[in-house]
Parts: sequence; C-alpha cells; structure tokens
Amino acid sequence: MRSTIPKLTLIAVLAFLAGLGCRLIVRTKQRNTVPDKYAKDADTWWIWGENTYAGAYELFHPKKPGLWFSAAVLGHQALEMLLKAALIRKGHSVIQGDVWGHNLTKLAKLMASETAGFPPDIVANVGIFSDLFDELRYPKKLKKVEGLGEQEGKLLTTIVRVLRPYAKGDK
Repeated sequence: MRSTIPKLTLIAVLAFLAGLGCRLIVRTKQRNTVPDKYAKDADTWWIWGENTYAGAYELFHPKKPGLWFSAAVLGHQALEMLLKAALIRKGHSVIQGDVWGHNLTKLAKLMASETAGFPPDIVANVGIFSDLFDELRYPKKLKKVEGLGEQEGKLLTTIVRVLRPYAKGDK
C-alpha cells in the first residue's frame, strides 16, 4: 500500500515534531532548577519511600534470588526518597543545586552534617546501595559489586529503620 501523504507534507510534519522535541528537551532541562509542587513536600517523598521499600522488602525474599537485582535497585530508590524527605524537613528542596541526583552517600553526608546524632555508619551503608544501583540497573560488567544476597535485604531494613523517623518528621 502506497502512502497518500505527499513527501513535502511528511517532511514538514517530521521537522515540526523534531522542533517540538527540541523544545521539550529544553523545557525539561529548565524544569530541574524550578521547584515543582513536590520539591518541598516531605510527606509525599516519605510515603513513596515507604511504599517503595515495601516492594524491595518483598523482592528480597530468601527463596527468590532471581529478584534480588530488582530488589537492590528498588531498595536504592526507597533510600533516596527517605533521605530526600528527611532533607526537605531540614529546609532543602529537591532541585538541582540543592538535593538532587541519586548518590545516596552524598545525600547521607548532607543529612549527617546537619543532624546531631545522625549515625555515621549510615553514610557508609547507603553507599553499598549506590554501588548496587549504579551497576545493576542496566546490563554491564560489574566492577564494584561482588555479590548480592539476603544480607543486603537485611541491611536495607536496618537503614530504613534508622531513616524512617527523620523522613517521617519524628526526629
């Protein structure tokens, strides 16, 4: 079947769509520095973090090692949300130049620097999940991750128990 759309019309449509795509990319980059309604909404970040943790917890089931890669990536996301909720409660915003990115160690160090009594071992322990996230979210050769097992599931639960009061606003 032959197309009934003239070639010039098709080229014009494609050019229009390409231009629209470029404008969307520019807008997306600009949006990162302008707070949206969730940039300071600690409760939403905390609730999403808790729900994401619940999913990771289920995936770290001891009899389902095939799900542990997904559990580790989801666990990282949960920790990121809980740390961001806690930092929002400290007056930060989730925007570029403030609380941004996926580096859990950086987020935990910021939290520790602003919070008396914040457990120092949390900074090192969240780094394990940053390494897992960096190496397991896409197929590639592993450099930092040497293994993955039930112990990461237990570590995730331990970290969440420490972060929860800060993210929830109880501390």
